[in-house]
Amino acid sequence: MRLIGNIRFTKEQVTMIDEKFNIIKDRMKYWVIKFYGPSDAVFLSGLSSKMPESFKFDKGISLINEYPSVEDCKIYYDPQYPEGIQLYNFLDNINDLLIVNSEVKEVFEDLGVDSIEYLPIWLCDHNHEVSSKDYFICNVLSKIDIFDMEESEYDMSSLDESQIADVDNMIVDYDAVPKDAKVFRASKMLNQIFINDNVKQALEKAGFEGFFVKEAEGWNGI
Repeated sequence: MRLIGNIRFTKEQVTMIDEKFNIIKDRMKYWVIKFYGPSDAVFLSGLSSKMPESFKFDKGISLINEYPSVEDCKIYYDPQYPEGIQLYNFLDNINDLLIVNSEVKEVFEDLGVDSIEYLPIWLCDHNHEVSSKDYFICNVLSKIDIFDMEESEYDMSSLDESQIADVDNMIVDYDAVPKDAKVFRASKMLNQIFINDNVKQALEKAGFEGFFVKEAEGWNGI
């Protein structure tokens, strides 16, 4: 018998407690990734009419075959934010897409992230001049059942009953997430992208700007 606090446990119970503790201690963390910028950051408006419709970028489906030449993939600075002229590694945008520059792309590739189509875009400034050819829409293809649908608190969409619309308290189903999952969509909330702790640390170490993260476990949807 072993005394823990005021409670006595058998050797078998202590072993079980230790095993569960080690599982939790070694468990990979997952993070919700969001995009933001300071007041001088570029905010991008809608997609070119020649590009795939914006909703297709939230489906986790390949768009390579219908993606036009990059000359037809211009995205303009939003005129409602005339002070937004500074380009950061991640760019916020009206369609809430994952838009990154080549430095972020290189980090993803170095980490072995192989579930992304990097769709090139040209950025155009407030004068409609091309300001950068160094950015990509990250079309994340991997879809994972990260939500514990029994324990999480959420509301399903009235437009698509297979998709979560609002989250109050997310509980992660750790057993359902493959150990090699790095950047992926939630299968029940396809418009939300998640990253694992290794990716988070790499992005922070690189000093990238224009994004923030919130831990998936306990996330309240904001």
